Amino acid sequence: MMYEDFAYFYDKLMYDLDYEKIYKFIKEVLGKKSLEPMLVLEMACGTGALTEKITRDYKVHAFDLSEDMLSVCENKIRNKNLKLFKQNMAGFSAPSNYDAIFSVGDSLNYVTDEKDFESALKSSYQHLNEDGIFIFDLNTEYKFKNIPPVTVDEVDDVLYIWENIYDDGKKLNTYGVNFFRNIKDNDYKRFYEEHFERAYDLSFVKNLLEEIGFCEIEVYDDYEFKDVKETTSRYTIIARR
Repeated sequence: MMYEDFAYFYDKLMYDLDYEKIYKFIKEVLGKKSLEPMLVLEMACGTGALTEKITRDYKVHAFDLSEDMLSVCENKIRNKNLKLFKQNMAGFSAPSNYDAIFSVGDSLNYVTDEKDFESALKSSYQHLNEDGIFIFDLNTEYKFKNIPPVTVDEVDDVLYIWENIYDDGKKLNTYGVNFFRNIKDNDYKRFYEEHFERAYDLSFVKNLLEEIGFCEIEVYDDYEFKDVKETTSRYTIIARR
C-alpha cells in the first residue's frame, strides 16, 4: 500500500511544505468569497498536517487511501470536529455535501490516469453545495524537470535519499525514496518507496473544470496571490460550483 512505511516519517520529510501558509491562504480565499463553511472536505489528507489546522475553525470530513496515513492522522488529532474515512480520490463517494473541498500537497498529481483525474474533479463538483469552493494544487512540469536527480537529507532520526526521474513523453515523474530510520544507537532500518506523479497542463485542467461545470476559476503561484509564471513550481487553483 502506498506510503505504508513512509506514513510514519511523512511529517518529518515534508517539513518544507508550509501548511500554516496554506491554511492562511484558504482562510483568506473563503473570506474573500464571503463563504462561512459549515462543513468542509479534505481529499488525501495524509497524516493530517493541514487537517489539524482546519479543524480549529470548521467541521471537517477527511479521507485518504492509506490506512497507515489515517491511523497517524487519527492519533494526532483528537477533535470532535473531525470525521475520517478511507477513500480513493478517483470517483470518491463521501457521506455529505460540502461548502468547500481542499486537496493540497500535490495529491492530485498522484492520479496519473487522465480519466481518473477527471473523475476526481467530477466527484469534487458533485460533492459541493451550490456556490461551494474547490481549492487544490498541482506540481508543475517545470518543477519535475528541475528537481535535482538525487537529494540527500537528514531530519531528526531519518536519513533519506530521494531520486527523481521525469519522463517528458509520458509527463510522468518517478520518485524513488530510500529512507533509513535510526532505530537505536546508529542501528538503521531501511525502507524503500516508489511514487509516481503526472504533470498536467494548466490549459487542460482549466478546460476540464469548465466542462464539468466549475466557474470563477483562478490560478495562483504556490498559495500566494501572485500570477503564475514559467518558473512556477506549484499551481494553486480555485474554482466555484
